[in-house]
Amino acid sequence: MEGRRRPTGYIVVAVIALVLIGWLVQRYVVKRGLIRDLGTNNMQVRIDAARRLIEMEKLSDSLPAQHIIVRSKTARALGEIGDDDALGVLGEILEDQEEAPRRWARNALVAQGMRAMPVLFAALSAGGGTQEEALNGLEQIAEDIGPQRVAAQLRFFLSDGSAAAGAAEACARVGAVGIDALLRACYNDHDKMRDRGLGNLGKEGIEAAVEPALYNLEPLDKSRKGGAIKALGLIGDPSVVPAIIPFLEDKDNREAAATALGRIGDARAVEPIVATLMETEKRYRNAAILALRRLGPGGFPALTRELRSDEVLMRRGAAAALVGSRSPRVNGPLTTALRDPDAEVRASAALALGWPGNIGVVPALVGALSDTSWQVVDAAVTALGDIGLHAIHPLLNVLRDPSSDLTVRYQISRAFAAIGRPAVPKLTVALRDSDPDVVTWCAVALGEIGDQRAVAPLQELADRADPDLRWVLEEQLRRLATL
Repeated sequence: MEGRRRPTGYIVVAVIALVLIGWLVQRYVVKRGLIRDLGTNNMQVRIDAARRLIEMEKLSDSLPAQHIIVRSKTARALGEIGDDDALGVLGEILEDQEEAPRRWARNALVAQGMRAMPVLFAALSAGGGTQEEALNGLEQIAEDIGPQRVAAQLRFFLSDGSAAAGAAEACARVGAVGIDALLRACYNDHDKMRDRGLGNLGKEGIEAAVEPALYNLEPLDKSRKGGAIKALGLIGDPSVVPAIIPFLEDKDNREAAATALGRIGDARAVEPIVATLMETEKRYRNAAILALRRLGPGGFPALTRELRSDEVLMRRGAAAALVGSRSPRVNGPLTTALRDPDAEVRASAALALGWPGNIGVVPALVGALSDTSWQVVDAAVTALGDIGLHAIHPLLNVLRDPSSDLTVRYQISRAFAAIGRPAVPKLTVALRDSDPDVVTWCAVALGEIGDQRAVAPLQELADRADPDLRWVLEEQLRRLATL
């Protein structure tokens, strides 16, 4: 009896398994068909497919693997559906890796108005393109329904840990009421809320933030001051310069102070910053040098004066601060600094002399190609490359000079290569020069540049060159053939 029951039990299990498999296969086929419908041009078909997939709880799982066009079209369909489930999936599409689906999701959410704001708020903490789309969406909703209604909710989110940073950025972009919320946050005792208020007002250059920023410079706890100094630098109001200068002597805030003063660009900051160039802490020195560069011509008199300082740290800082100055006014002092006993000063001076068309300093830079420091030599090569095409003719004359040694000629070829592709036409013409040294080093430079325009003239010359020159030319042709 027992034996007769066993086959019956197996049959029942098999039937149940077949029914389950059939149901799963049917469900899979249906799902695939619905996903295919998401990519059609018929909006109603897309809407119906999206609804069915939401009901099956398969839309969120299936979308990431679909083509970017399908994801974008689905966002549009979900905007037409507009219920809570559709808004939830739009929030997921807002975090898509591609810009197009994110943009369509944002447009769909904006069309929902206030109902979409929780989804956009939740996206503020995501960062990157998602946060940017959420911010844009909140801006658009503020334009449609009024910034007061948006800002009221943003003020609440300013104190929310997950979305506070994005909410602060959104406040700065939704208009006067959002800015008012941030201004009030600047007086808050909560460190992060205060910093977010100052930071976003500074980023937007809101002049009304000057007063609360100055308030935060008062002798309260030191954590308040750095954000306030940074905000003042971003706003750029010259009237605050006297208030910031004393912080150059504040170990905790001197880097922020130097950066802010450089951004404001007021010449009153030059001498106070120059006076700190004896500081040895690397981060601060870099900030001070960058600030002096930003201060521009107003700092030239003080910096050229310090190129003659007895203190090597001062000379190093002054020379580094003049890099990028691009002014004939400082050519003389910088050329003199090429003879400084300190290699770092000489290297910075060489770099500072390298700017387009500064042809008058080419002889001095050629002299630096023989420097005992490779740091200086490399700086001179870079500078000659930065001078550009105007440097080619005088450099060719140096190649023709019998007194130029092999090292200098090699470095000149590096300078040609540093000029890059714009030098190719002039260098190919120079291949016809009667001086073999000119031909050799121009060929080497052409090989280094790697421009295929050089192949034909190099090959033509190689066919009739003497054995030594032919070897050089063939080496450059081999190099060009591998590019």
